[in-house]
Amino acid sequence: MAAMTARDATSSFLCHWKKGKMTETILIVDDDLDILELLKMNLEPEGYNVRTANNGESAIQSVCANPPDLILLDVMMPQKSGFEVIEELKNIEHTKNVPIILVTARGQTEDKVLGLDTGADDYITKPFDLREVTARVEAVLGRTRPIKYINPLMRAMGDKFSEEGLQQLAGHLQAAAAIQNKLLPEQAPSLEEFDIETLLQSSTSVSGDFYDFIPLNETQIGLVLGDVKGNGIPAALLMVMIRTALRLLCHQEDTPASILKRVNDLVVRDTEADLFATMVYGILDIANSTFTYSNGGHCYPFHWKHTGEMEVLKTEGMLIGAFEEATFSSDICDLSPGDILVFYTDGITETETRKSEITAENTSQKEEAGSSENGLPITESHYGTDRLASCISKNVGLSASALCDAIVNDLTLFSGSTNPHDDRALIIIKRDI
Repeated sequence: MAAMTARDATSSFLCHWKKGKMTETILIVDDDLDILELLKMNLEPEGYNVRTANNGESAIQSVCANPPDLILLDVMMPQKSGFEVIEELKNIEHTKNVPIILVTARGQTEDKVLGLDTGADDYITKPFDLREVTARVEAVLGRTRPIKYINPLMRAMGDKFSEEGLQQLAGHLQAAAAIQNKLLPEQAPSLEEFDIETLLQSSTSVSGDFYDFIPLNETQIGLVLGDVKGNGIPAALLMVMIRTALRLLCHQEDTPASILKRVNDLVVRDTEADLFATMVYGILDIANSTFTYSNGGHCYPFHWKHTGEMEVLKTEGMLIGAFEEATFSSDICDLSPGDILVFYTDGITETETRKSEITAENTSQKEEAGSSENGLPITESHYGTDRLASCISKNVGLSASALCDAIVNDLTLFSGSTNPHDDRALIIIKRDI
């Protein structure tokens, strides 16, 4: 078997992290194995993680061990009925708020009233239409998601969960956002023969994306663009930690690879496994017009050459903070007059298109429905690196600032919104002709 490369390890880690963060879990409980399999086959393609249990006792054990986001529960089961399962779960602190939909052949009004009085959130009568099941699942989850998300806040604040406490927390968040903004460079550095522009758009009050410019000597400047996975306060705290470490280490180590190695060693020692970052760090040498760089599991930057070629700056490197034995490598590229470097975070390439654009069933329909004003077709559900590369290539004659605006405008055309769902960051460096 071939050895796993740094890129393989990074891709595998990111895949499992995203899956664990985004999927809602449904527990289906029924003593009829055919119904279990039918509901599972219906809900998994909808994007849900589905678990099953074929009796009331095993259902309770499963919920207590790992509470799902929703339970589809049969009523008439041997040994322990669905009503008894509900009563038991409602008396357990960490399972009492799990929403439950009863699925049963008992369709009399008094049965439905009894189920709802017992604590069920909805009621589906057998035989059922699978479309109705999906609709009711989504409706119940839509109502209970806010409760699910606010519960951790209530537990964390304890007795301080009050109007006054929430106002105080809001004030702390605003202060954190202000502190974070002050850590970002007020403007891109002004360098002879180079035109530089930056962009940072936060999806929440504080951002996990960041960039920085660090003067190293009279002719060299350190450049970093990073993305802490997740968002909010934990991501912002890790961002501050990484920025501080980088500013210290970039004067102690010679190569970008050795700097990322030292940063990784610090982060992996002091943070949880699910809190990590990706980043590109490099040294722009204005005397030699070179860029020496290393990549910690981040999106590969683009290098558009004055000859019309688009190169991707690839180096081997692992996520920052995810692996104790992480390895990194450095590479160098020459920057000729007219060349452009574009660094970006996945909040740009993973921008989703308008929902109406992906309902077309074939490519021709999607192309017809999604041609944007700049001539770039909308044929994918996500913006992607190909479209970003195309946008850059079509606008290479612009200044760095105007090119940045062109990318933002294209993202708006693609998504139909100016509000990002994830943090976005860009650095554009153009060598003057």
